[in-house]
Amino acid sequence: MEIITKYKAFDGVEFLSAPDCEEHEQNCHIANEIMKALPSRPNSCEFLNGEGYIQHDEILLLKVRSRLLEFVKRYAEHDWIQQSIDRGFDVDESWAGRIIGECCPDTVYKYWYRFTCIDSSFKEWGQPYYSTHPDEGEQNKLN
Repeated sequence: MEIITKYKAFDGVEFLSAPDCEEHEQNCHIANEIMKALPSRPNSCEFLNGEGYIQHDEILLLKVRSRLLEFVKRYAEHDWIQQSIDRGFDVDESWAGRIIGECCPDTVYKYWYRFTCIDSSFKEWGQPYYSTHPDEGEQNKLN
């Protein structure tokens, strides 16, 4: 019989070494600090079902998006990440999303998911569907 020691991070990800676990948790905390600059999302079924949106300031949103993408480079140096930084909102969020989904922990991907829920008017909806169909959501500003 072999005894294996595992280390479990706060988000449930398991590691075989304490330093790897600590690094993961530190990275998640850094990403969380970056995202704190944005208003919190409502945690309700109503929000998820399009009963309102969070209005973002374009300049702040771009700054947070770029900071998160710069952070993502510690996991993946990819042209799509840099292009998403350089070209801002002119690049579809799916470019970076593909790389983030493949290379980053789920905790980081969940932060990127927020950007997939933002329409061209910088309204954040509860799910990506409303970012591409904003007229189908209730035009109720929640912040």
